[in-house]
Amino acid sequence: MAAPITHIALTEKIFDKFFKDKIRKDFFIGTSFPDIRYLKVIDRDKTHYKDLSIVDLGNDESFSAGVKFHSILDHAREKFIVENNTYSLCPESKYITQSLKILEDEIFYQHVKDWTIYTEYLNEILQAERNYRVAEKDLKKWHSLLQQYFQKQPDEDAVKNFTLGIGFTEEVTSEINENIAKMKTNKKIIKIIENLYKNFDLLIT
Repeated sequence: MAAPITHIALTEKIFDKFFKDKIRKDFFIGTSFPDIRYLKVIDRDKTHYKDLSIVDLGNDESFSAGVKFHSILDHAREKFIVENNTYSLCPESKYITQSLKILEDEIFYQHVKDWTIYTEYLNEILQAERNYRVAEKDLKKWHSLLQQYFQKQPDEDAVKNFTLGIGFTEEVTSEINENIAKMKTNKKIIKIIENLYKNFDLLIT
């Protein structure tokens, strides 16, 4: 699994190579959609898939392809993190997986040159999202949370606002920020994360 900025940054890196036939806006809204589950408005198995490859998405509409690519990215990212023994380098914490994902967001934010593109995409709720029968207010909340989170490179306040927004407690949010601060001092962790971005197109083929 990956966090929202990571999904945008890694998808942007490979979009033109693998998905140039898709409608960009619909695809990116789609690939950001599955984690609306954090709002507890839809079951995870309705938005996440197993055993998919890029070739499986060829005939999908742009939004649907984006939704499915979300799972491909999640799988490739987690496999890379585990194979590089990243968790063994991290501090002990019940929330280390969430903390590592947010650290990735902080590092990958700079790879996207124009975040206004993606915040403006989220001004619209697609009919394809409504087809999942999620309440309109929850779709709007998810889009708004992402737009707020995409405003700047994540800092402690941005992390707090986003994690509180998806239902974590103040205590958990503080622990996540503490974990991030510790991991940022570990050059091995940072290098692994940088290599995830560098090699991502190879990880999904």
